Parts: sequence; structure tokens; C-alpha cells
Amino acid sequence: MSSTETGLLELSDEECLRLLTTHRPRLGRLAFMSGGRVLVFPMNFVAIGKLIYFRTAPGSKLMAAFRAQQVTFEIDHVDDVWEEGWSVLAFGRIRQVTDDDELDDLRKRPLRPWAAGDRPHYLRMDIDWMSGRRIT
Repeated sequence: MSSTETGLLELSDEECLRLLTTHRPRLGRLAFMSGGRVLVFPMNFVAIGKLIYFRTAPGSKLMAAFRAQQVTFEIDHVDDVWEEGWSVLAFGRIRQVTDDDELDDLRKRPLRPWAAGDRPHYLRMDIDWMSGRRIT
């Protein structure tokens, strides 16, 4: 970690990956452009190395995956009593998972959407780069 002029600590890529892997609840926000607007969705996820997986129903997230669209994914933690916390941003492209072996592995993982309804499609975000900050 290194300090910035604002008193924030920059997180290393290793620390960002650790937080993506260990953060509970497994809930973050997926952001991308659609129809000239920025859309941001709360998403359950599972992170494996530099890959982040989601489940979704047909709609704008699945269409973004068909286009291998650039996306941003964010997780954070805030402690309002101590006024501290951290945030991790991951940047990359999203696509639909179609490989049978990869799908079999994902079905064994704790990737359970909180939202009601069927979410039959698995999406994969390949992380190109990350940024993280901590306030202590």
C-alpha cells in the first residue's frame, strides 16, 4: 500500500484480488454503457483469480456479454463508526460462459443470486486492471 496526498492508501493488485476473493457478502456493482447511459447493477459474484463470475437473466447484462463489452465492477466496505473502509474497482470485458467444463465448475461454486427468478446465464469478467483505496 502507498499513501496518496488525500490521506487514502492505494491497495496493491494482490490486496485487491484478496478482497475480491474474500469479501462477504459476495455483492458488488457492475457498471457499463447501454443506450448512451451508464447502467449500474448490484450483482452477486464469485472471484477466481483475475476472473469474476455472475449469473443473470436475459437483458442488458447478457447483451453486454454478447458484445464483449468493457465493464467496471466495484466492491467496498464501510465502517461508519470508525469512519474507515476500502473500495476496489476492477476493469475488463464481460462475456457469456459457454464452455461445458467451466460451467460445470461454476455450478459447484457459491454463486447464488439474491434476486428472485431464474438466472440461467453465467457471465465472466476478465480483469484487465484494478484499482483499490483504503481509508483508515
